[in-house]
Amino acid sequence: MRQLTRIEDKIMKISKTKTTWTSIGCAVALLAGVPAIADDTELLLLNPDPSQNPKPNVMFILDTSGSMTTLESTNEPYDSVVNPSYPGACDAGRIYWTEVDVLPVCDATNLNWVLKTSFHCEFAQKQIAGIGSFTNTMVQFRDGGKAGNDPGPFRWQYIAPGYHTQPVECQADSGAHGDGRPTFLWADNGTNLPDPWIDDPSQELSWGSAPRNLGYTFYDGNYLNWKNSPISVNLSRSEIMKVVTKKVLSSVNNLNVGLMRFNNMDGGPVILGMTDLDDNRQDVLDAIEGLPADGRTPLSETLYESALYWRGMPAHYGELISETPTDPGALASTSPEVYDQPEWDVCAKNYNVLLTDGEPVDDEETPALAPTLPNFATALGRSSCTFNVMGDCLDDVAEYLSFEDIDLNTTGDQLVTTHTIGFTIDLPILADTALASGGQYFLADDVESLTRTLLAIIANINDKSLSFSAPAVSVNTFNRTQNLNDVYMTMFGAKAKAHWPGNLKKYKITNRVISDVNGLAAVDPATGFFLDTAKSYWTVGGADGNDVRLGGAAKQLPDPAVRNVYTNNSGTDLTSTNNQVTPSNAGAFTLADLGLTGAVGEPSKDDLIRWARGEDLLDEDNNFATNIRYVMGDPLHSQPAAVVYGGTQSNPDVVVFTATNDGYMHAINGTTGAELWSFIPKELLSNLNRLYFNPNSKYKQYGIDGNIVPVVKDENKNGIVDGNDFVYLIFGMRRGGNNFYALDVTNKNSPQLLWNVSSPEMGESWSTPVVSRMNIVTGGLNSDKAVVIIGGGYDTVHDTNALSSTPDGVGAGIHILDLVSGAELWRTGPDSGADLQLTGMTRAMPNRIRVIDLSGDGFADRMYASDLGGQVWRFDIYNGQAPSTLITGGIIAQLGGEGISNPTLAETRRFYSSPDPSIFTDDLQEKRYIAVSIGTG
Repeated sequence: MRQLTRIEDKIMKISKTKTTWTSIGCAVALLAGVPAIADDTELLLLNPDPSQNPKPNVMFILDTSGSMTTLESTNEPYDSVVNPSYPGACDAGRIYWTEVDVLPVCDATNLNWVLKTSFHCEFAQKQIAGIGSFTNTMVQFRDGGKAGNDPGPFRWQYIAPGYHTQPVECQADSGAHGDGRPTFLWADNGTNLPDPWIDDPSQELSWGSAPRNLGYTFYDGNYLNWKNSPISVNLSRSEIMKVVTKKVLSSVNNLNVGLMRFNNMDGGPVILGMTDLDDNRQDVLDAIEGLPADGRTPLSETLYESALYWRGMPAHYGELISETPTDPGALASTSPEVYDQPEWDVCAKNYNVLLTDGEPVDDEETPALAPTLPNFATALGRSSCTFNVMGDCLDDVAEYLSFEDIDLNTTGDQLVTTHTIGFTIDLPILADTALASGGQYFLADDVESLTRTLLAIIANINDKSLSFSAPAVSVNTFNRTQNLNDVYMTMFGAKAKAHWPGNLKKYKITNRVISDVNGLAAVDPATGFFLDTAKSYWTVGGADGNDVRLGGAAKQLPDPAVRNVYTNNSGTDLTSTNNQVTPSNAGAFTLADLGLTGAVGEPSKDDLIRWARGEDLLDEDNNFATNIRYVMGDPLHSQPAAVVYGGTQSNPDVVVFTATNDGYMHAINGTTGAELWSFIPKELLSNLNRLYFNPNSKYKQYGIDGNIVPVVKDENKNGIVDGNDFVYLIFGMRRGGNNFYALDVTNKNSPQLLWNVSSPEMGESWSTPVVSRMNIVTGGLNSDKAVVIIGGGYDTVHDTNALSSTPDGVGAGIHILDLVSGAELWRTGPDSGADLQLTGMTRAMPNRIRVIDLSGDGFADRMYASDLGGQVWRFDIYNGQAPSTLITGGIIAQLGGEGISNPTLAETRRFYSSPDPSIFTDDLQEKRYIAVSIGTG
C-alpha cells in the first residue's frame, strides 16, 4: 500500500478531527523537552553558502544492451569547440536571455542580450560552452533605468533590456568567482559603488529577494544558430547517451557520481564507485566513453545490485571474475567481494538515475533475490515483489530503497530516490518505478530531449525549497459523513526581506493521494514536496510544481482598477466608501495610517494605495510597465478556511479565506481562484510602506498570522447559506498584533465587521479561537448562547530562553466572548477584576483552549489550558450560573520552571501546544478516564 506523504497525512488527520467528548476523569501524560524559541522563522531564514551544502550522491545506471546500437535520426550534437560560429542570425559574441520558456528571437527588436565579455558567471560559462544554455538566479550591475524618471543609483538588480555591456553575475558563483580577481568573489550589496565586487562575504548582496530573486535562462548566440538551423545526423542510441551524459556532467558541479552498466547476461556491475565529480571529472567522462553496446537488459537485477552497493553488502552480479569487472575502488574487500558503502553527509540525498531503451530481458532472478534484502517485508508491507515475472521487481526494489534506511550507523534515514528515463521507448514499468520511489519518469529520444531530461533531473535533485502551512479541506455540507475531495494548500518561500512570497493552490484528493489538475500525483512521496511536474488547479500555462510564485490564487489576482480592497476605518459595512482602500479615498487615511512620514523618496498616499491594490509601480517584474503585480504575502502560521455556500455536491460554491503576513485577508473563489475581495485591518495599513520598499530584514514581518476559524450556522441543514443562516470568520493576528477580529461573511461578496476586540490584559493574539455554547445567566448573550473562548495571548518576554522571575505583563488568562457582539462574558486571571481570580495564574496562555462537552447536551462542561510556565490547567463549567459562579478551576500539573527558584534552562519548559485530552479505559479497575497529553517545544 502506498505510504501517505506528510501533507496527505496532515489532511487526513484534519478530515477526521472530532470535537465531541463523552467521558470523565483525568490523568496527565507528558513529553518533556527543552525551551522553544518563540519565533520559529529563524530556521527558515538560514541561507548557507551553496558550495557548503552536502553533495548529493547520484548513481547513473546506463543501458549497454545491444539495442543501443540502433541508429536514430537526431540533431547533430552541439559542439562549440569544433564549431565556434554556426551560421545564423544570432551573434556568437552575445549571450541572449529570457524570463519565459521560449527561445529568444535574434533580430533588431530583441534587446535581451549581453556581450559575452560582460557575462561574469563562470559557473554558467562552463555549462553554456557544453550545452548552450544555463538557468539560474542572475543580476546585473546597472542604474534604475526607469524611463522618464531619475535613473537612480547603480546596483545589482534585475537584468534589463538594452543593457548590453553592464556586468551580469549569478548566485552560483557566490564565493567562488567574481570578475577574475582572486579575492573579490562576492557581489557587493551597496549602491553607487566604484567596484561591483567585494572581498568581504558579509557585504554580499542578499540573493533570492527583490531585485535579486528572478531566474533567467541564458543562451549562447552560437547555440541558438545551431538550434535554429538543425543539421540532422544518424547516431546510435549509445552515442547519443554518451555524448549527452558527458556534456551534462562536464557542465555541472557539486555532485558525487557513480556509474553502473548491464552485464551481457545477468545483472550489472558498479564500474565506477561514488566519486566527487569536481575532483575526478575526467575519470567519470572516461568511464562513460568506454561503455559498450552489447548484451541484454536486466533492469531489475541491476537495480538490485545497486541496492547491495548502497548498503555496502556483498556483491552478487558484480564479481571481479565476471565478464565486466567491478571497479576495485567500489569494493571494501575482494575476497570475499564486498562493496565499500559510499561515504555521505547525513543531510545528503541519494539518487539512482536509470536510463534504458528497452523492456527487461534476461531479468528473471530478482523475485527470489529482492526479498532477501534487509527488512524488505517490513519496509514494503509484503514479503515478495508485487508481480514475480520478468522485470516486474524493478519498482519493488526502487520502492524498497526509498523507504528502508540503507545505513543504520548514520543519523537519520538514508534513502535512495530513483529517477527513470525511457530512451526512445515509453515503458509503464519505468513510470511505476519512479512513482514507487518518489522519483520522476522522463521520456527522451534525441540529443536535445535527453539533454533537457538530465538537466531537469539534476535541477530536481538540487532544488527542494518550498514550505507549506496547514491545508484546508472543504466540508461536504450535502453529506456530512464525508468531506469534499478539494484541498487548498497555502505555501510560502522564506526570504531575508520584509516580504515573503506566498500563495494558495488547489488540488484534489484521489484515493488518499493529492492529485493535480491532470489527475496525476502532485506530491513527491519521498520528500513531501510538490513535484516539479505538478500543475495545480487555477494555473494557466505549464506546471507550477513547487514554485510558490507560479500559478495558484496569486496569479489570479484582479486588475487593480477593479479590485475590492477594504479596511475598517469606520462602521461595520466594510464595502462602504470610507472603508475602501482606493486612490479616490486616500483622504480618509493620514500619512501615519499608511506608515508614511512625508519624507523625500517616500511614495505618495495615492501611489502606495495603488501599489497595495496590486499595481506594479516599481516594475518588480522588470517589464517596463505598471501592470498587475501578481503577489501575495506568506501564510506562515495561518490555516485557511474553506466554506461551502451552496451549489451542488459535484459543483459546490466554495469560498476559501486565507490570510497573509502582508496583512491581507483574501476571499478566493474556490472554483476559479479569483479574489472576491481582501481586507486589511486598519492597524496593519502602516506596514504597507515597509513592504513597498521591501528592505533586507533580519526579523520576520508579520500581519495576519493566526488561524481562521469559520463559524457556519446552517439552520435547516440544506447545505446552502440562506434564510437565517450565517457565516462568521474569527481570527487573531498572532505576531501581527493583539486584536481578535470577527467578520460576517454571510454574503460572500459583502463582508461586514462583526467585532474587533483587545484588552489591556491580552498579549499577542496567538490563541486559535474556539467556538462553543455556554448557558450563562447574564444580559446580552446571543440567542444561540454561542461563545468564543480564547487564551490570553503571548508575552514577548518569552522571546528569551530564561524564565523571568516576575509575572508576565500580559497574556495570563482566558477570555469568553459573545460570538455575535464580541462582548466579554467571563474572564479568569490573576487580578481582582477577573470573574475567577487565580493569583497563581502568572504566565501567558498563547495556545488554543481545549473545550469538552462531557454530558452531550450541546453545552461546554470542561476546559483544559496550558501556559508558558509549563503548567496545565483544568476548568469545570456549571451551566445556568452567573459569571461569578460559572467556572471553577486550577492547576493540575506543574511541569516547567514555574514554582522553582532559579530554574535551569532544562527546567524552563514552556507549552506552545494545547493539551490533548483522550478517553482511556482501565480494564482492571473497570473505569474510564481522560488522559491529557501535551508536548513541550
